[in-house]
Amino acid sequence: MACVQVYLCSNPEDSVVERRLLRQRVFPRLREYCRRTYGVEFRVIDPYEAADPKYWPAQQERLQILEDCRKNSLGPFFVGFVGEQYGNANLPQQIEASEFQCVLQVCQRMGLRTDILERCYQRDENAIPPSFCMVNPTGHFEQAGVQQANPTEENNWCKVLPEVRRILHYVVDQCVQEGTLTHDKAQKYFHSALENDIRYAYENHSTEDIARCLCYVHKIIIPRKANGLSPEQQAQLHRLSQLRVNFLPSLVTSHKALVYCTTTKCNRLQGYTPEMRLNFAAGLSEQLHTDLKRLIDHAVSKERTVTVDESGQKDLCNIFSSLYKIEREEVKHVKSYLRGKNTRFPFILNGTPCSGKTVLLAHCASQASVWLKDLDPEIIVYFIDVNNSLRKLLKDICARVDSSSTSVNSIFQLKENFKRLLTSRSPSKNPLVLIIDGLDQLPKTDGELDLTCLPESLASNVKLLISSTSKRPAILATLKMFYPDSTLFYELQPVESKSCSQLMTTRLQESNRKITSGQQMYVNQAFKKCPVLLYMELLRRQAIHWNSEFEITENTLVQEVHNNIVLMFDDLEKKHGKALVSKALSYVTLARNGITAIELTDVLSCDDEVLACFLPPGDVPLTLRVPEVFVESLLLDLKGFLVLRNILGTQTLFWVNSHFPLVVCKRYLCSEETSQKINHVLSDYFSGIWANGKAKPLIINKDMEIPTSSDVPQNIYIDRQVPSQPWTFSPPFYSSTAMTPSARTYPNLRKLHLLSFHLFKSGRIEELGNQMISQEYLQAMLQAVQADELFLWLERTSQLVFPRELQLLHIILRSSACLLRNNPAFLPTVLQAKLLPFLSVFPTLGECVNLARPKGMLPKNEVYTVLPPIPSVPFTHCTLQESTASQVMQSAGSPCGTVVVVLENGAAWVCNGGIFEGFELTKSSNLKFTSVTSSGNIFLLSTHCSKLVLLDAGVNVQPQEIQSQHRENSENAILEGVLVSGDKIFVWWRGQNIVSVFVDREEHTQLHCTYEIICVSCSVDGDIIYCGQNEGSVTVFDWPNGKPLTTFTCLKDIPLIEIIRSEGDGMITCVDQAGNVFAWNLEIITEPVLVDEILCRTKEKVLNTDYKGDNILLICKRQQMQLIDIHQIGVRDQFNPPRGKKFKQAIMDQNSRFILALLCNCPFLLVWNCASGQCVLSLDTANCQASKLLKCGATYLAAITSVSVLIWDMDLIAASALAPKSGKRVEMVAFGSHGESCYSADGSELVWKWAISDGKVEGCFLHQGSVESMSVSGDGNYLVSIARGDIYVWDTNSGKNIHKISGSQAYKVLITSKGNSGVALSETGPSRVWKLQSGKRICSIHHHLRNAAISQESTFLLGLNSGKLLAVSLWSGNISKCFSCSNKSDVVVAFHSLLDHPNYVIVASASGTVYSWRLTEDTICRQFKLPDSSLCQPEIFSLSSDGGYAILSISESTINILDFSNSKLCSLRTEGPVPQPVVTVCVSGQYVVYTCFSSLVCHTMSCDLHEKPMLVVIRLTDGETVGRFYLCKNPSTLTMSEDLFVYVGFEDGSVGVYAVIDTKMGKTSWKEEGQSPTLLCPLDEQLIWSPLVNPNLTWVELPLQSF
Repeated sequence: MACVQVYLCSNPEDSVVERRLLRQRVFPRLREYCRRTYGVEFRVIDPYEAADPKYWPAQQERLQILEDCRKNSLGPFFVGFVGEQYGNANLPQQIEASEFQCVLQVCQRMGLRTDILERCYQRDENAIPPSFCMVNPTGHFEQAGVQQANPTEENNWCKVLPEVRRILHYVVDQCVQEGTLTHDKAQKYFHSALENDIRYAYENHSTEDIARCLCYVHKIIIPRKANGLSPEQQAQLHRLSQLRVNFLPSLVTSHKALVYCTTTKCNRLQGYTPEMRLNFAAGLSEQLHTDLKRLIDHAVSKERTVTVDESGQKDLCNIFSSLYKIEREEVKHVKSYLRGKNTRFPFILNGTPCSGKTVLLAHCASQASVWLKDLDPEIIVYFIDVNNSLRKLLKDICARVDSSSTSVNSIFQLKENFKRLLTSRSPSKNPLVLIIDGLDQLPKTDGELDLTCLPESLASNVKLLISSTSKRPAILATLKMFYPDSTLFYELQPVESKSCSQLMTTRLQESNRKITSGQQMYVNQAFKKCPVLLYMELLRRQAIHWNSEFEITENTLVQEVHNNIVLMFDDLEKKHGKALVSKALSYVTLARNGITAIELTDVLSCDDEVLACFLPPGDVPLTLRVPEVFVESLLLDLKGFLVLRNILGTQTLFWVNSHFPLVVCKRYLCSEETSQKINHVLSDYFSGIWANGKAKPLIINKDMEIPTSSDVPQNIYIDRQVPSQPWTFSPPFYSSTAMTPSARTYPNLRKLHLLSFHLFKSGRIEELGNQMISQEYLQAMLQAVQADELFLWLERTSQLVFPRELQLLHIILRSSACLLRNNPAFLPTVLQAKLLPFLSVFPTLGECVNLARPKGMLPKNEVYTVLPPIPSVPFTHCTLQESTASQVMQSAGSPCGTVVVVLENGAAWVCNGGIFEGFELTKSSNLKFTSVTSSGNIFLLSTHCSKLVLLDAGVNVQPQEIQSQHRENSENAILEGVLVSGDKIFVWWRGQNIVSVFVDREEHTQLHCTYEIICVSCSVDGDIIYCGQNEGSVTVFDWPNGKPLTTFTCLKDIPLIEIIRSEGDGMITCVDQAGNVFAWNLEIITEPVLVDEILCRTKEKVLNTDYKGDNILLICKRQQMQLIDIHQIGVRDQFNPPRGKKFKQAIMDQNSRFILALLCNCPFLLVWNCASGQCVLSLDTANCQASKLLKCGATYLAAITSVSVLIWDMDLIAASALAPKSGKRVEMVAFGSHGESCYSADGSELVWKWAISDGKVEGCFLHQGSVESMSVSGDGNYLVSIARGDIYVWDTNSGKNIHKISGSQAYKVLITSKGNSGVALSETGPSRVWKLQSGKRICSIHHHLRNAAISQESTFLLGLNSGKLLAVSLWSGNISKCFSCSNKSDVVVAFHSLLDHPNYVIVASASGTVYSWRLTEDTICRQFKLPDSSLCQPEIFSLSSDGGYAILSISESTINILDFSNSKLCSLRTEGPVPQPVVTVCVSGQYVVYTCFSSLVCHTMSCDLHEKPMLVVIRLTDGETVGRFYLCKNPSTLTMSEDLFVYVGFEDGSVGVYAVIDTKMGKTSWKEEGQSPTLLCPLDEQLIWSPLVNPNLTWVELPLQSF
């Protein structure tokens, strides 16, 4: 972020109260205002903030700070206070020799002491021109934390300075009078620091710069005589008057400078009292706050939007190229390479550390456009550092070359894109010059550094330059092997020592310094030993302080770069204090992507060891910070080594050379504990834990340097005045800036990029995990366009804490990435749709879904879920880079969710749940894997040369090769299996009769059986081994003794495939390939006894078995699955595949509740409920045919396809399988007026009752036949349904079937609004009206009415008959009113009564005429003719409750609406095609609700939200979208209540309820005390309400009798 950097100018003795009040009240407020309103920083540097004058900076340092503020500040940069004190003269630090000699001569003539002047100033021939310099110009400016070696000498020096000022005052005046000194030259002897600063800020600057300055003049009038003042004091008053009366007012006239003058008149006796000073200070604070705020607002409004260089590479290139000072021969080679043609290979530059590779390439990058000016090249430079990775490198370069590749994040795809960009660049495009510096610095975050991303040859218009250090010779050797025919390998030669000497001379002259010839001799010798430019610069900084008397010897100059950096740090510690220097350098070094100057001050203030150095004497203050000027002074001393780099729009400090952080780490960060403490403070700062006035405890220990002798409490609390750290900056409530809503929030990029990193580095893993599940954090990351960074952090954190929770969140966000990248505001919708239904599985994620709101604050306009339907089960789609060229051959899984696959080309890849990219198992180039198997978390891989590689997925270690003894036919041997028991590993191979036993991963022995070994089991201690063999026998070994104990046979010649041991009872169960089960008693192990057996009738082979240790064994064959109880030795249940399908594999979950089956030629997995025997779920396999299922412990399920690995969480599968859904398409949804429950019917015998507030199914109403119709009374107490012509009346509270009425012949039932009566509509007989509670019939209606409805006052039954609209009395059954069109050929096709106007009915005719019919008076009140009769579709026609709007018809993407109040026909353009033929559109009040498919084009393969419809709510009064909700499945029916609840039935039999919030209209269905929905347990018997066995009422129509 940009920074408002203000220099505060004042006379320190005259402004103590004012400056303290500003620091406490104004500056923190302005900083919060700037951060929250504009996302910019605010910083004030007060040179006199330290209480002790010895810490105040000298004049040159002050002016340098002021100049930096002018150059770098956004908006105002100077605030001056001019009071009643002018201040002492600021003595010049350097006086030219001729001038000083003149002063001495005059001083001697005047009889004044010259020895004092000669004591303070000493001749220095190294100055240009030769000058007299103050002996110790900073002697009285020593920094905090440094104890003076000789306090007495310091006190004497302070006494001498006033005398020097007095002497120079008289002498210089005399020189001016004599003409030996001009008036202008003499001013430097008289000006105070106040005037110097003010004149430097205002003089010789543009009007624009002067407009950025503020100055406040305070005149205090006290009637008094001016007697008793010394000549120096009178001169000071005169100069103060000139400053206030002449200089500043002239600026107002000429440049419209902002100068404010205040006059305070005081009583002669009381004078200027403390109360008056405090009142003035308070008024000044408010005025300054207002003025600065205005200037900041104006500056930000004029600030142009600039393109943000996220990685800061352009800034780096400018910085490094500016360091190019000595011509290098290699530049000619680079120039020749860039201008050359047909350069198929990259230019490789190699060199030693500090040889200047980076600077040379940066210089070439800056010159390339000049060298190739006729070709207009595209130049991209990338400087690699420790914060980079191969993924980030490739992604950034690809994005800069081709903006369309920004969404690609796969490392494999990035490599392919990178090669394509370098090899397939169109000849018509401008040349591409790509420079990659520091290839050797890439960290191994993506495995071993490989060069497969580099192309074998470059396109003709592509130039690639790469640099690497000679300390990594393996990289250079690999590059030479990769480009054996290239001659473009260059070694960067060292700089000549003579060039270093010449450059040093030039650099010293720039500072008006030189060195003597004797000093130069030793410098030349030093450069011969170390001709490095960095060494030259370090030596130059020492030489600046050498005077001509300073003696240099061979031992004076320190050799090597690192030693000189240490020497520089020593000098800094002496000047600024060890605590400040050590901690400041540590924070700069460890802060990710650097740190800003004001952030450095903040974290130093939060560091107890540093802040303790600034404790004032006396009482401990409530607020305290490290003064900004101390930090700025330190940064000035490091200028050139610490430079500003633009990262994400923020100017951060970073080391220009990598050797500085190396020295810092070695000197100050030598232990992991120290680094963690630094990262801990950074984490606290960016988390904002000590912001908003919260005091941080300052813990004092004996090692701290405290500059006060007073007793300080061991534990005190001090407000460090650090800023708040929200995830997103938004203006404070008092902000009045005129900004667009979209521009009023800014993501806190610094917090987003640094907090996660430093939490991780400080070991605060649980806090990092809690951050990952914060919706505010997720929203801010997406708003900051940092989705890829977010995914990487979710992936990394899931491996440390909350693994399954964060994996689920990662999967959900990645699967919705296309939507969220385009509009991050949809994040709450995505989380509610996909995550909320699974909160019962992972309640930790509740905060992620439910964003905390301030009490009483309504949410914004939106649609949110109240009763969430379960979406499809999220899964990790782990891609393999090489799977496109070579398919998966073998695979194995582990309980921790790790899957290892072996490809046909011999490569092995590792996949993990929640990680979407597999990584290749490292191996030597000539080693090929042939098979893989696993036991627990141990994977064992075999190779083509009979080697075994062991991988422990439970620990993060490299694969280990284990040696096995030679075996016959071992070439290309395939592993059959592995078994791990403690430190023992048992391994057997396909087609062989040997089991190898490994102890502590070394082969101990081999067990030999008679026949080929198929399966192996062992005892708990691993001493007894059971080997199942190919011909049906089992051999038992006591392997420690090396002998077999017994052998027994089940069925001869049928291979055994499973051996199950039962602990405690000595039982062993064997399963053979035909599915036969044998139970053996091995209590006496040498005498096995067959106890029982189950012989299979069919000879079909077993595909696989599965056993979970709960006595339930699953046997899967192609045509059947069986559940075997091995304790009772019996078949418990069996399952058949769907018609026309065959099983391929089946496994059970950990609790044996579900069977997950893989079918042949089926693109999904099926899940059976073991208890009910029903198929309750299907799992999507991403349109890929799975070849194998792997059970990864109790937690994960993996499906292996030919090109990828799919991994599910088993608990999510169980939650989805147990979710409330009927499995059939919902045809009807009904609800009561209170909205507490809703009811759904799917055409089966059940009607489901859903409790909306609890988010669960209360029960089901069972019918004796399929439900054809249902209706709910207005009060929700009664449910009336029809099944097989019988009418059921239910009490919804108790579930009791009150009446079962037969003989109705009804097809539909209606209930009056009060719920007293019902109407049973019949097409074959009379329709009947009856009392709901008693079942007593009221009347019969003999007229057949289509589309019948009850009027709102429950008086009439309205319906169509023969083209007319009839109103039949519900009391008599007779026709009371009749509506027919005026045109006899026209017929009524649709009608709708009005809820808010019960006497009116809206009628539509076939000709397109719409009428308003007043039912009570049988009159037509209004008539509206549609331009086209086809615009009205009778099956769609519906009205809002107030009659204001009517939905007439629906086309693919248009809803035609009639606005009755304005007599207008409107066409509402939907956001996508509305699904047909299902009608999912309704109108309620002022709102229309519809579902449609998104019209956006999805570019992400894993994004599934675009494939499903979304629910959209439109406000009809202005056409604005109130909200939208992305549905997770296809809807089948939809309705909306008057209280803005939307009820949606889905194709799979589930129901979703959604609430609409419209804060603009003051309408909402949101309840602050609402609870999160919970999942339903499996539907039990007690939840089903049974009907009456026999009808208790029968309706019989008696024949009419004549009298």
